[in-house]
Amino acid sequence: MPGYLAAIVATAAFALSAPALADEPPAAVDGVRWKAGGFGTLGAAWHDEDDTQFRRSVDQRRGTRANELDLGVDSTLGVQVHGALAPRWSVTAQAVMNQGRHGDWGPHLVWGFVKHVHSDEFELRAGRLVTDIYLDGDSRHVGYAYTAVRPYADVYGRLTYDNFDGLDATVQHALGNGLLRFKLFGGRTRGSVFLNQEEHPVKIGRTFGATLDWIGPELSLKLSWGNMVSTRSDAYAALPPTLRYVASLAPGTDFAGQAEARASEITGSNRIAYLGAAVGWERGPFSLQLMATDMSMTVYPRFEGWGAGGAAAYRVGRWKPYLTWSRSILDAVDRALNVPPALDPHGQLRSLWQLILGYTRHDQTTFGMGVRYDFADNMALKLQADRIDAKRSSSMLDDHGYVTGPRTLTVVTATLDFVF
Repeated sequence: MPGYLAAIVATAAFALSAPALADEPPAAVDGVRWKAGGFGTLGAAWHDEDDTQFRRSVDQRRGTRANELDLGVDSTLGVQVHGALAPRWSVTAQAVMNQGRHGDWGPHLVWGFVKHVHSDEFELRAGRLVTDIYLDGDSRHVGYAYTAVRPYADVYGRLTYDNFDGLDATVQHALGNGLLRFKLFGGRTRGSVFLNQEEHPVKIGRTFGATLDWIGPELSLKLSWGNMVSTRSDAYAALPPTLRYVASLAPGTDFAGQAEARASEITGSNRIAYLGAAVGWERGPFSLQLMATDMSMTVYPRFEGWGAGGAAAYRVGRWKPYLTWSRSILDAVDRALNVPPALDPHGQLRSLWQLILGYTRHDQTTFGMGVRYDFADNMALKLQADRIDAKRSSSMLDDHGYVTGPRTLTVVTATLDFVF
């Protein structure tokens, strides 16, 4: 058994004793009250679509391949430590180990902040933080917090620049029979994407945004807005001079005008913007969730799209069957470049241009059904089948690590989620 799986299995076994330990007071060292906890997922996924790798998020270097039982794509182990320094001051750190952009397993810091609670209505945090875009929790890594196996991979799995080093400020106030909460955040972007055999980390980037929540006894609402801005991208640095050179070979032609226009449009900056809304409703055994997001990327040639998802569940004792649906589309803005064959006899420039236009294009729909079984207070088993219909996908990869064309597949997943 691989080392990371052995660690998850051992931690899951330990989690069985967590209820007995839950009532113990936090340990005090030099006046600081410390409390440790954690979470994990042991997952297995399978599908039978040739030349296809299924990924739960676009920062993963590899995914589940055809007819292979994959134990890495959904498995996670996390540890969190909280220290109460004073009545209004505390520190929190959370490290997560999962399969990431390098294709291997290793821990990375997700949370690491100092918090000051000024009053019951106002608090500040500074350090390593996460953008607040999820209705079910504050992290996409805690599988136990979600009814389904994973957050909508078509939508949330594409938003992986979700860590930042900076500040957030939260104001909250009782409104009606619920709590209204407004948060502002900003800092230096952390995160990455793996696509077309290349890793795309943010060298110099800024994240900023805001969220507005209302949380009631049955109804929860969330509005989220955010931007990630990177100003030092050299991905297409060689393209403008190439276009201008080819244009100089056909002066005065329509192609020369196109090439000059395209060269002038290419910059070294990229802004990823999203605007999202989500609603959750729960009454008795019924629960329902709906969400939608609008997304754009200004990286050349500029991509625009949207995503939506929904889930419905009904609890029967410890069992909770559920249905899910999600769809996301991301398309390039048309940038015409009609290269005369005489100037490109081997088609290299035309092929490169089509690659640029389709670099991250995406049109994917997923229908899912599954069941969750909470066999202990802090542990749940889940079995889920997802039917994926993709006209093109940059969430999935082919066997060589590139975006895929049309794919239709069923992904079957079983997980053990736990917290302690």
